[in-house]
Amino acid sequence: MPSKRDFISVTDITPEETLALLKRARDSKKSPVGQPLAGKSVAILFDKPSLRTRVSFQVGIHELGGYSVFLGQEEVGLGNREPISDVANVLSGYVDCIVTRISNHQHIEELATHASVPVINALSDREHPCQVMADLLTIYEHKGALEGLGLTYVGDGNNVARSLCLAAPAVGMNFTSASPPGYNLDSETVAMAQSRATEDSVQLRLLTDPKEAVAGADVVYTDVWASMGQEA
Repeated sequence: MPSKRDFISVTDITPEETLALLKRARDSKKSPVGQPLAGKSVAILFDKPSLRTRVSFQVGIHELGGYSVFLGQEEVGLGNREPISDVANVLSGYVDCIVTRISNHQHIEELATHASVPVINALSDREHPCQVMADLLTIYEHKGALEGLGLTYVGDGNNVARSLCLAAPAVGMNFTSASPPGYNLDSETVAMAQSRATEDSVQLRLLTDPKEAVAGADVVYTDVWASMGQEA
């Protein structure tokens, strides 16, 4: 039996796999792929309110032939009412995959460590890989290609910015972020992003002036200043 694969960070898939997934998603919109999830059950485990993420996952799972069961914080009490390891073990016995939207990224990693089924990160305080994959697909569809494009992010160096920074160089895009001093991306993320660049010519820039950052950009991306749960 092949070992399971999780999607907790955009770095969990190679640059080649990233492009292959984007191409498959684009093609699937034109020619439906049938029901590859027929007979499969997916747990949707969220501790944050959600509209788009919950609906898109549940509808998508249904259209692919699968069945989803939603579990909120009230039902599970992740890490409070039950240890994360117990939740992972129990769900692994009932479902074929766990999709989770949890505030604490370390909790998702712990869940994946103890689960015997794949775990997908639908949002954490550190990354938002599925949203970024969807956004790259949108850019791919509108531009026809990703390699060589310049993507500029303006805002706080949050979970979305981190996933964008890690994913863009992997598909050959130049990445620039503009954030106030002290709010830009961490050096560890930037170094990892640089190591994932598919071409030596790929550029990563961290700036503070948004006007300078957007000059010449092919795509400009922004996000809320304070993410959900971080308003105070």
